[in-house]
Amino acid sequence: MASKKNRRIAAIMFTDIVGYTALMQKDEAAAMKMRVRHRSTFQKSHDAHTGEIIQYYGDGTLSTFSSAVKAVECAIYIQQMLQKDKPVPIRIGLHLGDIVFDGTEVYGDGVNLSSRIESLGVAGSILVSGTLNDELKNQPQISTKSLGHFELKNIAKPIAIFAVANEGIKVPDRSELKNHKQKKTKDNIS
Repeated sequence: MASKKNRRIAAIMFTDIVGYTALMQKDEAAAMKMRVRHRSTFQKSHDAHTGEIIQYYGDGTLSTFSSAVKAVECAIYIQQMLQKDKPVPIRIGLHLGDIVFDGTEVYGDGVNLSSRIESLGVAGSILVSGTLNDELKNQPQISTKSLGHFELKNIAKPIAIFAVANEGIKVPDRSELKNHKQKKTKDNIS
């Protein structure tokens, strides 16, 4: 029996522990402790911010929210909690877009774009698409900074990327996002 497919707009969050594979090869016990702490914090924050955890994979996660504001507040909480004591170096990417949910999996352009945004980031950062950032304009508790437009792998048009700039959150320089081409536009030419 085929499961019913639902299409909806969602805030999509990807996370990834930076350097996890290297740490696993060097010190498996330390890597496992880091992953357990990441997942525990992730679960608590999603419970508190009404997020839906879709999948844990290795050292990363995929989740969705019905609110862009709640998604970013959750991401801020995760980063702030994981930077205490022995920091867990994660990067977080968020996008607001159309997804298809079939009961067990989430897929679609929105998911792909969120994944690309996460991979653009650095440890301690939260990067969001311009589309999601538009939803944050009347939220004074959330501060963001434009990083410009970027060409992302297998994404047709350059995407506006913003970094969450709240206290305790790493705001990368454009030069730190070196693995991706920066689109030259009037908003990011110095």
